[in-house]
Amino acid sequence: MDERYDLFIAYHGTNDSRGSLEKAKEIFFYLEPRGIKCYLFVTTDSSYFGETPQFVAKSGKFLLVCNQNIGIASDGSIINNGVAQEIKVFYNMIYANNRRDGDARVFAYDGLSAKAANDLHIAFNNVAHFVEDPIQPDRTLEAVLRWVRSSDVPSVSLPTPEQSGRLDTSYELATSNEVKMVFPKRSLMRKSWDLRRLISVSNTIECIGISNNEMTLGLDEELLIDTIHRGAKMTLLFLDPKSPHTREREKEEGQQKHTIKNHTNACLSFAFRVVDQLDASEKSSFEILAYDEIPRMNMIFIDAKHLLLQYYATAVAGASNPSFYIQKTGASPVFDFYYRIYHHIKEKAKPARRSS
Repeated sequence: MDERYDLFIAYHGTNDSRGSLEKAKEIFFYLEPRGIKCYLFVTTDSSYFGETPQFVAKSGKFLLVCNQNIGIASDGSIINNGVAQEIKVFYNMIYANNRRDGDARVFAYDGLSAKAANDLHIAFNNVAHFVEDPIQPDRTLEAVLRWVRSSDVPSVSLPTPEQSGRLDTSYELATSNEVKMVFPKRSLMRKSWDLRRLISVSNTIECIGISNNEMTLGLDEELLIDTIHRGAKMTLLFLDPKSPHTREREKEEGQQKHTIKNHTNACLSFAFRVVDQLDASEKSSFEILAYDEIPRMNMIFIDAKHLLLQYYATAVAGASNPSFYIQKTGASPVFDFYYRIYHHIKEKAKPARRSS
């Protein structure tokens, strides 16, 4: 309970497809790799919503992610008691001068106006809220990031799409802004990306690599078992340890014979231990496949929207290669290119075998 957070992310409609949970997760995925420590209930181990107000009190700022489907009573108050309690706790801190006006804001999207956001609660009165730009959504996320990072930033007033000076159409068609972050080494990426937290809020995880160490021995069995228990699906594609390409890769990296083969077998054993602990009805949700092709890329796809990409360069161990974070946003030719490659290899892969 001593843990502090930069931002508390509130949302409505957990079990409602019209709710704001998916947008809240999108904001979480954007901010966490950029060094912002966020509290988002679904990323925690808790199953008790009633304790969230305690974490509101531990947060520097408060963001309600909201669309026009939030329930509003006839008197204008928010119907969802949990959200109302969270806002109340933060507002009390503002009232007691423990937080400032403007430290609580609304991320409005999907038709919710800034005026409607302003009227949701007195905590949100007379501050500039974040209204998602449907044409350039990253501009809104960048504004949220600046707001959280600095206590000195004045209320954000975003330009309209007409004022934002969009690029020439021909240039837009020839370029893409999907590559959000570049890491010189995969080991440096680990310091920014907490895979545990990303997996804990995901619905699908699809991976291809040589040994898939990051997604097996780099995690713990309980996390993956819990992920499948809550309904998520996971697919791991391993380079077949018996493939001649495994030995070729060992030579490329200057490794002793069987080094990569043995490590891949260890990671496969880990994955099968997870499957063995799942209920019979869940086993199909954890797919373990093997492919027999030259390994070119390590790719981790989360919810078919986020990609952690790393190439296998000649004479360089995988962990020492640059890594890239690519996000699917609308028309995303780069993301789609890599996703097609993943599915092309998956279609030819076969169920992996347990090492003897």
